[in-house]
Amino acid sequence: MLRKRIIFLIFLLLVVGKPEWIIAQEGRGQGRLSGMVIDEAGNPVEGAKIIIQYLQYTYKLEAVSNKKGQWSIFGLGKGEVNINVEKEGFLPTNFQISVSGVSKNPVLKIVLKKPGSGTPIGEEAEGLKASLENANKLYDAGQYLEAITAYQSILNSDPRLFMIRLNIGNCYMEMKEYDKAIAEYQKLLEEMNNQPEDKRDVRIISQVYAAIGDAYLRQDKFDQAQEYFLRSINIDQTDPAISFNVAEIMMNAGKTDEAIKYYEISLKADPKRAKTYLKLGLAWLNKGDIKKAIEYINKVKEVASPDDPDLITANEILKKLSEIK
Repeated sequence: MLRKRIIFLIFLLLVVGKPEWIIAQEGRGQGRLSGMVIDEAGNPVEGAKIIIQYLQYTYKLEAVSNKKGQWSIFGLGKGEVNINVEKEGFLPTNFQISVSGVSKNPVLKIVLKKPGSGTPIGEEAEGLKASLENANKLYDAGQYLEAITAYQSILNSDPRLFMIRLNIGNCYMEMKEYDKAIAEYQKLLEEMNNQPEDKRDVRIISQVYAAIGDAYLRQDKFDQAQEYFLRSINIDQTDPAISFNVAEIMMNAGKTDEAIKYYEISLKADPKRAKTYLKLGLAWLNKGDIKKAIEYINKVKEVASPDDPDLITANEILKKLSEIK
């Protein structure tokens, strides 16, 4: 019986680790979309509601901007989405973009206007806005080399717009030119760290560290990826994807206790994500603690939607565990 149990546990970990278990369905995936909501004067807008609705699915996600106007949504799959942004006292805004469930999505800057606002926009600002829209369209169309040229032209016209480097880095990521992506992200970090301390956006710095970690992760350079993910987490623990990635790296390295630690950090940031409970249960299973494993895998049933593939996996595992207890 013991031999049967050990063989089953090994089989279970191998099967659940296969990619087919994490294929996005109906818009669900590992993707993240973030951005900032500001008013026409460039001031952050707190409490703006961001609603993301897939055009081809019923899947919908929501976020609310913080004091700095920042927001982030995790759990996106590939598809076309409609983004609606609302805040009392401002005119609602609505637009559509393409999002990825595995690749880096562009950081969005959303400007809300007040009713009756007729603030004139200079020709230079209008030209810049048009150039940025064109660059973003090229990115959305998968024309990454052309998008880089467009983004670089904007940066050359006004070096103060150094945040454009994030978009350039994202293009290189899509092109799988990871060293060039890392170089752009590093330049962006240098620019941001040269700003006065009260002007630095630490959450964006955290996201850039995470982007560098992601670039290393895609090259299977796990030590470097872990280093930058940990730098990101040390600044900001509110992004569940980053701590989840660290946990996955730890599991692959056989550091189960460390993996459990970071899965738990991820759950603090997003306590309703079924996959994290599932992976945490499997980590405890790897340690041989079936009671703990069942406790966390049961949580999947509490938070997962009826059509979530992780729910199917959880039920299958619980059934097998009940047979060997």
